[in-house]
Amino acid sequence: MAFRINALSAVALGAVTAVVPMVSAPTGAYASTRVSRSGCLTVQTLKFSKAQDAAALGHWTPARISTIPAFSQAAVDRLGRSRRVPASAAPISAERCAPQAAMTGGASAFVPPGGAASHPPDAQATTTSSDGYPTVGKLTYNVDGVLSLNCTATVLQGTAATNNEDLIVTAAHCIEGVEDGVPYISTDLAFSPMWHDNQSPYGTWSVNEVFLDSWMNCSIPVIDCGTNPENDYAVIVLNPQSGKGVGDVTGANGWSINQPDTVDNVTIAGIPGSSPDTLTTVENTTTVSESGDSYRTATTPGFTDGTSGGPWFEGFSTTTRRGTLIGDTGGFEQGGPSSGSPSYSDYWTSSFATLVSQAVAYEG
Repeated sequence: MAFRINALSAVALGAVTAVVPMVSAPTGAYASTRVSRSGCLTVQTLKFSKAQDAAALGHWTPARISTIPAFSQAAVDRLGRSRRVPASAAPISAERCAPQAAMTGGASAFVPPGGAASHPPDAQATTTSSDGYPTVGKLTYNVDGVLSLNCTATVLQGTAATNNEDLIVTAAHCIEGVEDGVPYISTDLAFSPMWHDNQSPYGTWSVNEVFLDSWMNCSIPVIDCGTNPENDYAVIVLNPQSGKGVGDVTGANGWSINQPDTVDNVTIAGIPGSSPDTLTTVENTTTVSESGDSYRTATTPGFTDGTSGGPWFEGFSTTTRRGTLIGDTGGFEQGGPSSGSPSYSDYWTSSFATLVSQAVAYEG
């Protein structure tokens, strides 16, 4: 979530078809050149070593997690130009040209077993607090190795009937970006599913590799791509524990792309940095447009900094505590104003499906 700096125009849009984004020049040392090639998507990967994973797990003690602030543009801006990523902590960045996934409709094959859907939205949006859901957790990290922050992430099903269940999704701006012309990158990433009251009932999981696409692209360069990214999502492959992937322990959520511009009864969840618990609101969402880029929007009282990357569920089951993801908090204003409402999500198209398929191919 970030400070509001622009106003969106509410324009009803149809389903967005897949396109390979145009690419702007790299901005700094960690901003890779994303070349648009016919029929493929340029995917960036960030690979962490076993030593870096061990350091991350050792770093995130309950005491540290309990005092960590949430991601905000202001917090990153305060780093100024003196930030440095220790070589021992920096991931290895690489790129590949991935064939665009042949998906133009919803990925219905990846919808989890159902149950009773959550209650419809109230006439006036309200937010509730709870211990949360097994598949939704706190993502902790150090920006440029020095600034401890957190976002929200969610366990994600892959693109095949049998997966290693190692995947989570969060906002890309929690992983890397550009603030005030200075690039940043996150280190010491760790995920604590169903974190609440400074407890991690499902343990803390380290990160193997991160997959991102041309998320800082803007179709028309009249807004700041760093604060209003179009494809603000990152698919992360976690390391297994005791031979099991995180989804084997918590369960995993389905996902769907190219959904209608208006979706009713969407369950949105997030963990603000100031909250000991998970916040949830159920709202009807609409799609709005800024400079040709599409974002979902919903009223989310209390969704302050730290909810970035949080899930937007369609058909969430209060029985299984899982649902079908159609977005994550991010995109315009990096997910919304620091005051908490409204929240925004990027609009998932076949580019998201391509990224998931690349992560699945990597995890095996």
